[in-house]
Amino acid sequence: MENQIWLITAATGGFGESLAKYALSRGDKVVATSRTMKKLNEKFGGESENFLPFELKFEGDLQAKFKALIEATQKKFGRIDNLVNNAGYGLLGIVEETGEADLRTQFEINVFAPFLLTQAALKLMRPQAIKDGGSEEKVVARIFNLSSIGGFRTSGASTPYCMSKFAVSALSEGLNLELNQFGIRAINVMPTGFRTEFLGESLKTGAGAIKDYNEFRSATIEKFKAYNGKQPGNPATFGPVMFEISRQTMPAQYLFMGSSAFKNAEQKMALVMADMKDTRSIAGEAMDFKDATESAFDKRNK
Repeated sequence: MENQIWLITAATGGFGESLAKYALSRGDKVVATSRTMKKLNEKFGGESENFLPFELKFEGDLQAKFKALIEATQKKFGRIDNLVNNAGYGLLGIVEETGEADLRTQFEINVFAPFLLTQAALKLMRPQAIKDGGSEEKVVARIFNLSSIGGFRTSGASTPYCMSKFAVSALSEGLNLELNQFGIRAINVMPTGFRTEFLGESLKTGAGAIKDYNEFRSATIEKFKAYNGKQPGNPATFGPVMFEISRQTMPAQYLFMGSSAFKNAEQKMALVMADMKDTRSIAGEAMDFKDATESAFDKRNK
């Protein structure tokens, strides 16, 4: 089995660290980013034949930073087989209490950053995939977008975060419509309930406070605190699963992770199907022109 090249953002903790270390242990080559080179050196021991650390702060001119990252990756390893958009954080809060600046920052990190990094990486990955003979029937490269079960369904007091992750899920779906022809698969990764820093260092909350929400807010915060550290998901399993997916000939586009994710997805789908059943007779074909043609937007991924 040929070794593969991984580019992983936010690789010094949680999912990113699990994946980077496991991929290296299996003989793959890894480009790993972190906000500080010190953390990368502490976790991985510095640059080596199979490892390239890259300090990356998600601020300032992101396009220039991502261009430099891809150039460094190409110089070191020549290609990217797996791009992992893992960096992000959670802004939890009630819609009415969330400030515009906080929401914009959430989208800068969780949406604009993976969008722009994917654009930069494709400058290398697309010609590479064409050269490798990629097609709809032959996947030769993968883009793993770390969405969340929050990118599939929304939970209480997490709307700002879930909005950003719904956007990431849309990015994955859209990429597949555009990139399947080249054999590049975008995989929408939707975990929940893992013992990472999501409810710790990676969690931010809105600054505003409206007294009518005091009881709801307090109960939600206490629920988060009680759950933190007791989630069922083991982040150490992330690396092996992602590695296995990278070796599949036709990987899934929708990758739920953790028992809670599957349960929540099933509940959401059941609710949607029930609402569709209740409203189809008045809001389906009854609203169509009789001479309509097949929608240009109906094409879905295989």
